Amino acid sequence: MVDEYHEGFHEHAEDFLRQLPKGVFITTKDADGRVNTMTIAWGHIGVIWGRPVFIAYVRYSRYTYDLLVNAEDYTINVPKEGTMKKELALCGTKSGRDIDKFEKASLKLAPARKVQSPIIAECALQYECKMLYTQTQEPALIDDKVKERYYPTHDTHIMFFGEIVDSYLTEGD
Repeated sequence: MVDEYHEGFHEHAEDFLRQLPKGVFITTKDADGRVNTMTIAWGHIGVIWGRPVFIAYVRYSRYTYDLLVNAEDYTINVPKEGTMKKELALCGTKSGRDIDKFEKASLKLAPARKVQSPIIAECALQYECKMLYTQTQEPALIDDKVKERYYPTHDTHIMFFGEIVDSYLTEGD
């Protein structure tokens, strides 16, 4: 039996899953007030521990990782299909350590409804997630062909399990 949880998280899952391989934004605000966004194309949406959950994969080398380990939550910001290609490319190739991605990509932040991390106003679908659990990947257990393709420098991912506490459509571009 499933505990009480946010009911609407799955309503737009098909649109989300279609966009994910093309890129979505993960945005977080850490305990020190630093805010960053990054393009991700890997993730899972589902139910675990009786709660709707999004699992984000972020490499240890990323600035976003530094913020996520010091944050209580994050948002997943999903562009309308076929839009924001330049913004996704910039936020997937440039580091927030070096530039202000929001300024460079002309992204507007807006307050989330239930978490401290902001949303990206131009995106059409928002998932607000409270941190539940983190899990490191065990490199010895990863298939050798997967390691060769995705981890030639041994820069593996940490998984951030976030309970989806709200999801909704916004105007977006």
